[in-house]
Amino acid sequence: FLGGPSSGYESQIKMAGKAGAPFVSFPVAMPWPRPGEPVDWSASDSQCQAVLDANPDALLIPRIGMDAPGWWLKAHPDDAMVWDRDPQFGYAVVASPAYRRDAAERLAALVAHLEAKFGPHMAGYHPCGQNTGEWFYRETWGPALSGYAKGDAHQWRAWLKRRYASDAALRAAWGDPKASLETAEVPTPAARRAAPAGVLRDPVAERPVIDFTEFQQEAMAECVCHLAKAVRQASQGRKLVVFFYGYVFEFAAVHNGPGTSGHYALRRTLECPDIDVLCSPISYFDRGLSQSAPAMTAAESVALAGKMWLYEDDTRTYLGTGQFPGWYDGVDTLEKTNQELLRNTSQCALRNFGTWWMDLGASGWFDDPRMWAEMARLKALDEPLLAHPRPFRPEVAAVIDEPAMMRVAFGGTSVTRPGVYEVRKPLGRMGTPYGQYLQDDVIAGRVKAKLNVFLTAWSLSPAERRKLLAATRGSTRIWCYAPGYQEERGTSLEAMHELTGFQLKKVSPAKAMAKPTPAGERLGLKEAFGAAARIEPLFAAADASPEETLATYPDGSAAVALRRSADGISLFVGPPGLTSELLRLAARQAGVHLFTQSDCNVYANGPYLVLHGSQDGPLEIDTGAPGPVRDLLGGSVLGQGPKLTLPLGKGETRVLTFGP
Repeated sequence: FLGGPSSGYESQIKMAGKAGAPFVSFPVAMPWPRPGEPVDWSASDSQCQAVLDANPDALLIPRIGMDAPGWWLKAHPDDAMVWDRDPQFGYAVVASPAYRRDAAERLAALVAHLEAKFGPHMAGYHPCGQNTGEWFYRETWGPALSGYAKGDAHQWRAWLKRRYASDAALRAAWGDPKASLETAEVPTPAARRAAPAGVLRDPVAERPVIDFTEFQQEAMAECVCHLAKAVRQASQGRKLVVFFYGYVFEFAAVHNGPGTSGHYALRRTLECPDIDVLCSPISYFDRGLSQSAPAMTAAESVALAGKMWLYEDDTRTYLGTGQFPGWYDGVDTLEKTNQELLRNTSQCALRNFGTWWMDLGASGWFDDPRMWAEMARLKALDEPLLAHPRPFRPEVAAVIDEPAMMRVAFGGTSVTRPGVYEVRKPLGRMGTPYGQYLQDDVIAGRVKAKLNVFLTAWSLSPAERRKLLAATRGSTRIWCYAPGYQEERGTSLEAMHELTGFQLKKVSPAKAMAKPTPAGERLGLKEAFGAAARIEPLFAAADASPEETLATYPDGSAAVALRRSADGISLFVGPPGLTSELLRLAARQAGVHLFTQSDCNVYANGPYLVLHGSQDGPLEIDTGAPGPVRDLLGGSVLGQGPKLTLPLGKGETRVLTFGP
C-alpha cells in the first residue's frame, strides 16, 4: 500500500535482496481502456518503481490481472460468464475469441510498455485470471456450475464440430438419434450433478457430460497458452512467462467433480513453447508443522517437459494475520516458522522447484530478518545443486491420469479425496521421497521407478493398457480403486484382469473398509483403512489366495491383494486411500531404499537428505551409504552411515548430507 502506513512491503524487498533473492512478484495495474480512450500507464509504472526504490537491483515479475473490465462485459453480454445459480460474478468466457483477442492485445501492450521503460529489470510476466487469478473457474470450490453463457454454447458447438465432424458421428457417440452439431446444448446442471453409475461417469450414457468436461479443460488451457504467446512475442522471447495452472492433485477434493475446475489439460500447457514456469501455492492439505507440504500438481512431469514448477509459499508465519487460505496451519513463534520455511525451501531445492515467499494480505508476514537469514543459510544447498544440477528421479512414482479425473462424477470425492488429495500424506511419510507424474509420461517410458502407485488408472484403451504394462515391467505396481475398469465405449472386468493380473469382481459391502488379515499383519499391516460408507462401484480380488490377501472388506472379500509374477509385483488396493505402512510394505517388496522405517517426512536427492519430523523422535535413519552424516547448515558431523539415530522432534527440520 503506497502512501499509507508501512506494511513491511519495502523492508521485505530489501531483506530479500540482501539474502540473495532479487526476484520480486507483485501486482500491477492492467490498463484496459475503452476503444478510443487514452492508455494511462501511471499506476503500473509507479508499482514497478516502488519495488526498484526498495531494491535498485530487483528483478521484476509483475502479476497482471487479465479479467475483463465491467465495460467490456457489458459490451459483450454473450461472453460474460453465467452460473446455474446466483450470485453471478463478473468474468469473461475464457473460450470466447473476442475475450482472448482483446485480453492478449492489452497484455502485449503492457508488456511492450514495461520492456521499454524498465527493460533490464523486467525478469518476466505473470498473467493472472479467473478464480483468485489462478486460472480455474470461479466457484470451483462452491456449489454453482459455470458454462451457461451464450458464448459457452457457441464455442461448445464449435468444439463438437472439431471432435465429431458430422451429426452421424455425434449421434453414435452420444447414443442420441436427435443430437445435432448445430443445436447441441450444454448439459443441464441436473445431468452434471447426477451420478447414475456411482463414482465414475458412465462412458456411454454420460458421454455428453464427459465431452463438456473435456471442453472446459481445453478452453481454459488454450486461453492460458494464447496469453502466453502474447507475452512471449511482446517481450521478444527474452523474458520468463509464468502461469498458475495444473492443480491435478488439489482439485480431487472438489465436490462438483474435479473437471469443473478447468485444470485437467496440464499436458496442453506443458506442450506450449511459450510457458517457462507453472506454479501454485503449496497444497492447502498437509502443509502445517510436522506435515509434508505437498505439491498440487504432477510436478515431476512438469520438469520432464522442460519447465519449472514453482511453489508459492504463503505459509502463515508467526507474523501472519487474517483468515486467509491455510490460516489454521499457522504457527505462533519464529522458531516454528523457520522450521516450516526450511522444510519448504529445502524441498524445492531437492525437487528442482522454484519458490517465492508470499506475503498474503500484504501485511508483513515475512518482515523479520531472521527468516531471511534461513534463506541465506540455504545457499549451502542451493549453490552445489546449481553448480552440479541433479535431476530428481525418486524410486517411487505417484501417478495420476487427467482423462480419468475428468470422468469423476458429482460426489466422487468419496474416492478422490482419500485416494488422490489426501494420499499425499502417507506418501510423504512413507520414509522415502516420491515423485508426482502424469500417467502419459509413464506410458511413454519417461518414468523409471521401482514402485509405481497408479492412483487413477481407471480409463485406458487396450493400446494404452499394453503400453503401460510394458513400460513398467519388472517394477512393483500398486493399482488403486478401479484399475482398467473403463474403456472408451464401456466397462470391462477382463481389461481389469489384463492390467492387474487379478480376476476382479464387483462387491457391495456396507463399508469400503479394509482390515488386515494374518497374511497382511505378517508383512507389517496394522491399520484398517478406507471409507466408512458404501461406495459404488467397488471391487475385490476374486481369485486371491489367503496368502495373497492382505486385507478384507467387511463381507470377507479380498480388498487388498499382492501377487508376484515374472512380470513384477502387483498390489491391488480396492478401498480409497493408502496408508504409510502399506506403502512401506510395497516399497520393501520393490527394493526401494527406505531412509526410515517409521513415519517421517523425507526428501532426498543424491547425497542430500531433508527430514521433517511428523512425530517426536528419536529417529533411526538408514542413508544406504557408508561415511559421515553431516548437518549441512551447521557443518557438524552427526555420525557415521549407513545407520544412525537422530534426535528429531515433531515439526523439526534437519538438512543433511551423507556418504563419502
